[in-house]
Amino acid sequence: MSFHGSEAVSARRPARSTWAWVLAMVLAAALLVAAYRVFVTTSTGQLAEFVTFDAAGDRLGGLHGTTLTVLQRLPQIVGVAGVGTFLVLTVWRRRWFASLLAALAFGAANLTTQVLKNWVLVRPDFDNGVPYYTGNSLPSGHTTFAASAAVAAFLMVAPRWRPLTATVGAVFATAVGAGTFVETWHRPADMVAAYLVAAFWGLAAGYVILRTGADWNTRGRRTARHPHPAGHPGWDLVLWLGGAALVLAAWWSFGAAGGTSALVASPDSGSSSDAHFLMGLLLSTGPGLLVFGALASFFRWQAGRR
Repeated sequence: MSFHGSEAVSARRPARSTWAWVLAMVLAAALLVAAYRVFVTTSTGQLAEFVTFDAAGDRLGGLHGTTLTVLQRLPQIVGVAGVGTFLVLTVWRRRWFASLLAALAFGAANLTTQVLKNWVLVRPDFDNGVPYYTGNSLPSGHTTFAASAAVAAFLMVAPRWRPLTATVGAVFATAVGAGTFVETWHRPADMVAAYLVAAFWGLAAGYVILRTGADWNTRGRRTARHPHPAGHPGWDLVLWLGGAALVLAAWWSFGAAGGTSALVASPDSGSSSDAHFLMGLLLSTGPGLLVFGALASFFRWQAGRR
């Protein structure tokens, strides 16, 4: 560490590892392509999603009117809450350039989802009994809206608040992911792709925000040793462990439902259908926790240090 007078100057600038940011963005894009290739362009992947989707449809009719209303309004509620939080942070902190970049990331994520879903990605029509009437639905627009709003708020807070903000944002974003699955608006992989689209543009904007806002993206030595409660590494751990547990539970549910032998276009009702529903619900949420956990840990690593 170097000193100037009696004050310590920055010993580690924010977003110092450009290669890491590029690699993280490439990884997010690669994981999105992998989700598309596995669940959309293969017959087995389509069947795996269909049995979860079919199980969700069987349960949709049993939901009460109030529950359905909440599920239908959840994307708008979460999106408005995220945008409202973003606007409050903009006015309160007066980080105008960072606000512009976060808003651009939000807009780019939602535009990317629409372009990918409607013009770039194609859903093959296999002779496997899976209905084709919906066409391609990856990524989910509702989930992208919620996740990118959460990411925008995440970008606007100081490092000591980002882990807690990531956790809260992950809860809201995955709640929308779960709701769109239960409502049979989207298949599980659609939500996974949406989280990754939001993360990709969050990383792109975050790199510039940390580089141009070094003053408020740099932690003091005392803060690093004794982190603020909202910036404690435990929040990252909650997201990582929670996401991993849900994904592993989804794999267990797949096995409990009969594995690949149960992947038929008209699955039997009963315990296997319950397991298929659980698998779809877990796949719609677990990866979202992992994505936000990765963002929290990555931004912690790339924050400046005095």
